[in-house]
Amino acid sequence: MLDEKLLLQSLHQAILFKDISANEVEQIITAGQWRIVEQGRHVYLQGENHLHFYIVADGEVELSLSVKGGGQHSVSHVGPGGHFGETSLLTNSCDSLNARALTRTSLLCFDAEAFNSILLANKALQQRLSVALAKRLLVSFRDHAESLTKINRTRKDSTHNLDSTFFSEPKILETAEDLSPDSDREIRFAESTIARQINKAVQRFSNNLDPVLISGESGTGRRMIAAEIHRASAYKNGPYTEIDIRNIDPVQLEVELFGYDQDSPAFSQIAQLGVLKRLQGGTVALYNAEYIEPDCQRQLARLLKKTTSDKVASDIGMPMQSRVILICNDAPGQQDGHNRLLPSLYSLFTNQHFRAAPLREHRRDIPRLVKYYLKRYCLQYGKVITQVDDQAIGRFMNYDWPGNLTEMASVLQRAVLLGKSNEPLNHQIILGLPKSEGKWEFNLLRLPGVRAFFASRLFPILPKAIVGIFFVLVLISLFFGPVTAEDNIGLTLSWVIGWPLLIFSFFFLARTWCTICGLSVPGWLAQFVLKPERPTPQFIRRYSGWIMAFLCILLFWIETAWNVYQSPQLTAWIILTITLGSLFFSIFFKRRVWCRYLCPLGAINSLFSMPAILELRSNTHMCMNRCIDHLCYNGDDAADGCPMFRHPFLVDNNRDCILCGQCIKNCKLNSIHLNLRLAPQELWNQQSPRLEDSFLVVSLAAIFFPFSINQKDPDFLQNWALTIQSVGFPESFPLAVAILFFACIIFYLTGYTIMSQFIARITGNNLKTTASTLGYGMIPLVLGAFMAAHLEILTSGLWLLPDNLLDMVGLKVAYGPSRLMSRDTTFVLQFITVFGGLAAALYASNRIIKRLLTGRRYSFKMFLPSALLLCISAFTYLYFL
Repeated sequence: MLDEKLLLQSLHQAILFKDISANEVEQIITAGQWRIVEQGRHVYLQGENHLHFYIVADGEVELSLSVKGGGQHSVSHVGPGGHFGETSLLTNSCDSLNARALTRTSLLCFDAEAFNSILLANKALQQRLSVALAKRLLVSFRDHAESLTKINRTRKDSTHNLDSTFFSEPKILETAEDLSPDSDREIRFAESTIARQINKAVQRFSNNLDPVLISGESGTGRRMIAAEIHRASAYKNGPYTEIDIRNIDPVQLEVELFGYDQDSPAFSQIAQLGVLKRLQGGTVALYNAEYIEPDCQRQLARLLKKTTSDKVASDIGMPMQSRVILICNDAPGQQDGHNRLLPSLYSLFTNQHFRAAPLREHRRDIPRLVKYYLKRYCLQYGKVITQVDDQAIGRFMNYDWPGNLTEMASVLQRAVLLGKSNEPLNHQIILGLPKSEGKWEFNLLRLPGVRAFFASRLFPILPKAIVGIFFVLVLISLFFGPVTAEDNIGLTLSWVIGWPLLIFSFFFLARTWCTICGLSVPGWLAQFVLKPERPTPQFIRRYSGWIMAFLCILLFWIETAWNVYQSPQLTAWIILTITLGSLFFSIFFKRRVWCRYLCPLGAINSLFSMPAILELRSNTHMCMNRCIDHLCYNGDDAADGCPMFRHPFLVDNNRDCILCGQCIKNCKLNSIHLNLRLAPQELWNQQSPRLEDSFLVVSLAAIFFPFSINQKDPDFLQNWALTIQSVGFPESFPLAVAILFFACIIFYLTGYTIMSQFIARITGNNLKTTASTLGYGMIPLVLGAFMAAHLEILTSGLWLLPDNLLDMVGLKVAYGPSRLMSRDTTFVLQFITVFGGLAAALYASNRIIKRLLTGRRYSFKMFLPSALLLCISAFTYLYFL
């Protein structure tokens, strides 16, 4: 029993007793009865007519719902100061949930008479309990429904993966069972190496609940082994879920596994609980576990050692009653933990490790597997093909099958599709894995010159050094050259030539600029000398999108408010500040933390490179089935790994790849493809859309207007500042520009939010998902508008460069504006650029809306709001050009 003073203090802090006097609380405590519930014991069970109300003084209680099959799904956790049991008392019904103590728990208990006569007699408590009941019912059943949906979807996906074209081992067992009597089934199982290794793993690990490590090559049955171990264990009636680590952002993985303690622990909603706590009495399989970040691996190792589940940002540890199975590729142990398990985690599986044998180690099963897949795909495609000729079987037996059953299923499916009924398969058999080029793509690395360029030791070192020297000369000119904008060659090279060419490069060269950026040279040199090994801070990784968006907007505001385009000194300080930021983070953290997570120029580049005509991708099957060292990401003593912390086979968009060519140099299997593409599918096929990306895109769409006004009619801003001063604002030009600048952003964001809300309602999605996704469809139009604006800057100001050069050699000239091309010709090109962006944006937005549909039929009215916003923006952009 807790000390009474501590107990009274604890209960005074309870949500239920907020604003209740100390005397009243003491009277309530006196009316209650104390009950101690040991860890794991139930307070009451679902369906009982218990009719008691409980307040948790110490410990934690789990409320769960029993489901068909004997399993339970956690609904919520109730911590100190929380309460439960009022539902049955207020509704006069049986208990709808199970209540179980997760730790030794002290409860203050009230029977029905005390509950009605004392607690409900207090009007404040009565109202609070009624509101709590309504909220709890809403939260509990909503979260339970979401949990069931997620688990059912996971099970369905898992079953699909197991039984699909790319992973078909379970069907082998089911077919053996279906086609043979029980007496013959064991003989058939004994003949199959796959079945024998599954049975061996089940017998070895089903008698305990310790964590298990299953390793092996892709397609060897690892996932089915994990599922069968669960089905034969003491947790067989509990939930089974599989999490593919590659599909979860590393920042979110920690929260997904361990939960997040962001609210009072009095009543934790299920959405805040990690999967290890949600699935009590079940099994969690972590697929591709070798890709868990080292910090998360350490936390998982601590959890498995002490068998308690810790929430992120919390010191509260609770008993973990779910089994963990790690599924990894071969050789999962490595010191640094990148793409391998850390020793601290790997050592926990010394006696709980099972390796699934690859197909090449049991070749005698190949004829049986061929017959199975032939029968399966003939049934699927309505053909009668009963055999593969002897020559093809010989090729099958001699082939090493790097993709194991995954590859065999693909080969035979393709062969059946190409084959004819009643004819054996021969020339239709094509061994080898598919390439990663699409219908509208061409791999530029097929060209020897292009491959030699990217594989050269001089790339990107030589271009980066040249650009770095160029920036040094520009800074010297900006700091020490003429103060007049037209006379300063540094200003001409920065804003008239450099910045427009940079904007154009986003479309034609994706993020190549980030590779050769001269601003990162000091940081690059510092890392070469210091070789820092500190990982990226968690805060920066989690909020990098918002940080970059804020810095990007701030940069544009400074440029507009202080007319940086006419100020050599301020331009120099902006360049120097970004350089120092890169240098600072390069000194303390490994790889390119500034470029990936913080740089405002990188933020613009990453978004505007998504519609680019160039992309870097990899042959995923080759990477997963043939590669064993992953040098493209890890690097070694002779070569660095990916500076942007991305595996090439995980790259599905241009946002996080800077085309540095490091993976091309490191890959020995030629798995990397540099594709020239026509359709940037990443705009509408985003697997993990980010709200901060859409926020920045919409903000840039609004920033175009003050930016264009400042370029086209600077006097307008001066008149605007005078107008602002006339209505009582302080005499400050930056303040006046700030009002216009942020008013445009707020106006655009408001319109975008209204549009997103409308589309979310008609497509059946929530607002956050819709708003996070729709912004990507606007990128081509916004990029087109900025390209059009900078085309005018380049064509109208390029004449300054020769005049500046003549000034430098002492030949004074009279400045007179001249154009690279006529204004009419420039406007035609601007018109084509903007409307090309509009067409691409309309197509991408339409595809996004179709993807957002949740079981509803598409109609044009769903697309109309987005199309209207894009068209209005395009015509307005042209007007301001």
